[in-house]
Amino acid sequence: MKSAATVLHSLALSLLIVSSALTSPAAAQDRLTTLVGNGSVMLHTPNGGELLSINPDNSLIPASLLKIPLAQVSLNTLSEDYRFETHFYRNSDGDLLIRGLGDPFLVSEEIGRIADVLAERGLEQIQRLVVDDSGFEPNPDLPLEQKSSQPYAARSSALAVNFNTVNLAWTAEGSLISAESQTPLTPLARKLGDQLSPGNTQRINLGEDPIIGLQQAAQLFQLFLQKSGITVSDENFYHEAVTDEWTLLYRHSSSRSLRENLDGLLRYSNNFIANQLFLIVGAQSSGYPATVEASRAVLQQQLASLYGEDFGRDPQSLLMLEGSGLSRAQRSSGAAMMRILEIFKPYADLLPEVDGVLRKSGTLTGVYNFAGYIPGPDGLYPYVILTNQASNNRAEILRILRNLVE
Repeated sequence: MKSAATVLHSLALSLLIVSSALTSPAAAQDRLTTLVGNGSVMLHTPNGGELLSINPDNSLIPASLLKIPLAQVSLNTLSEDYRFETHFYRNSDGDLLIRGLGDPFLVSEEIGRIADVLAERGLEQIQRLVVDDSGFEPNPDLPLEQKSSQPYAARSSALAVNFNTVNLAWTAEGSLISAESQTPLTPLARKLGDQLSPGNTQRINLGEDPIIGLQQAAQLFQLFLQKSGITVSDENFYHEAVTDEWTLLYRHSSSRSLRENLDGLLRYSNNFIANQLFLIVGAQSSGYPATVEASRAVLQQQLASLYGEDFGRDPQSLLMLEGSGLSRAQRSSGAAMMRILEIFKPYADLLPEVDGVLRKSGTLTGVYNFAGYIPGPDGLYPYVILTNQASNNRAEILRILRNLVE
């Protein structure tokens, strides 16, 4: 009878032999063909040479991998130093109108800076505070992640504060407070909190009814304006679109660049940022208000220029209908995604690093994808794993690809 040490030694030797066998492209391709089924797997060298290619032209559901081409198109259209804007108008009645243009990172700290600038410019008194979300078409036809309170799942809006969410907490005595020290508790937040049982921190999405999100924006701006010494006489809610009677007072540029927004988009797979960008990119070409139809046309045109002439022969090679990747009608081939990865390589560091590999995941029911870069001794090796099947084999597939590189 073999000793335990002998058995363990034999097992380790067997694993080493299997691992070594899979370091040759031919052996790896045989194993991967079994794992991937009708999916697609590709691996390139740092200089663009093809190490491995399985079903490169199959059209598959990419899920959140589409955030990579969205990021690249955003960089092409806007530039990495682009700053999102929010405009402020005055009229003859002494009102202030806030016109949102989709800034995905209009958070409390940013609003505080805006209020201070308005005060420094001599604004002391406001009769009515008016909010304007007409920069986006009403109720954009974009998919939402259902039953999620996370900020990455909130509804898009031209004027949304703190990712269109409210974050609440309770003291040990059961008193409702803001869960964010930088965010004051608005009357709307108090009302929403009163409907909940005291407990742990709870974040509430405000996207189901667009008006609720706008009410939160108006109330939060009021509190910050008053903190900066600006009086708001009429604290009722006013929702109007800018007209010729308004005069531009201040054009605010976000303190966060596009590149910084892309870091949040890709690192946390933030669907809210994704669809804000999707609509803004379209508006840069077609003008405001941003529409889903215009954004789709602009994205497809931009992707065609990136991917090359083969794209025109098969639009399904990279079809983007929205920015988040939630739509199951979207498609990508391995070859199309690999083309984007080759172009995106200067921004590879925007992807999350997991176990030493730069990796963006894409996951839906029956969809298990990875794409990114494997660091090698001579540079970054782009890889694509698209599997639309019941079995989730992407981790094993990625291990095999790493063996080929290392």
